[in-house]
Amino acid sequence: MTDETPESAADGGQDGPGDVGDIAGERAANLLDEVSRLRRQTRTRRHAYWLPLLLFGLLTFLSVPFYVQPTPSRIAAGHTVTSPVPYLPGFGGLARSGWQGYLAVYWLVAIAAGFAVTYLWYRRRGRRVGLWTPARGFLITGAVISLLVLILPLTGLVPGDLVIRGTFPFMIIAAGLAVLAWAERSRALTAIAVLYAGIALVASLYNIENVLFRLGWNPSASQWRLTGLPNVLLPALILLLAGGGAYFAQRTRRRPA
Repeated sequence: MTDETPESAADGGQDGPGDVGDIAGERAANLLDEVSRLRRQTRTRRHAYWLPLLLFGLLTFLSVPFYVQPTPSRIAAGHTVTSPVPYLPGFGGLARSGWQGYLAVYWLVAIAAGFAVTYLWYRRRGRRVGLWTPARGFLITGAVISLLVLILPLTGLVPGDLVIRGTFPFMIIAAGLAVLAWAERSRALTAIAVLYAGIALVASLYNIENVLFRLGWNPSASQWRLTGLPNVLLPALILLLAGGGAYFAQRTRRRPA
């Protein structure tokens, strides 16, 4: 009688070298997928950029009174008083009278406070959740650019068209958001920073109220004082909407299933 031995019995029931390699490769691929998933999850939990977006949007909105022009009657009567604030075109544009004369002071304080609060916010959140965002570069960027904005316009190295409207501080905010997007490794914040930088550049180089004029806005004599506000309200609206959307999105992602 002839014994017939199955192949599985012949090789002792063990997998061949090819099968072992396939199993090891599959396990390695699964491990890489798991590491990638944990990395994405960690980055998502680390995202907290909703606060700086809302903060700088609010600071921009609060600056609106400084952009309201004096009434023509007060100018004609000579009732406007030249501000004692030093001439700082990078932060305050060319306005030197009335509330507008204090625009530079407002933005100096607002920019410093906004960058400092954002830095402290990330430090506090890092201690609380154990995930640290390198926000020190964000703070240093704000300080360096603010110093350059103070000095360069006085040397004539910055085109006057960029600072004449008093909206150049928006470009400082845009630079800070770009650095924060790199620190957060966030594509969404990168897109927001690029969009906001474009709006900030337009607000510094162009009178946005011209678009409203073409759409049918015909301001009355009393409303001409407000024609410079679209250059301020549009950047503020972008930041507030983006910050609100980021808040709800990040809150939903952190909510346990």
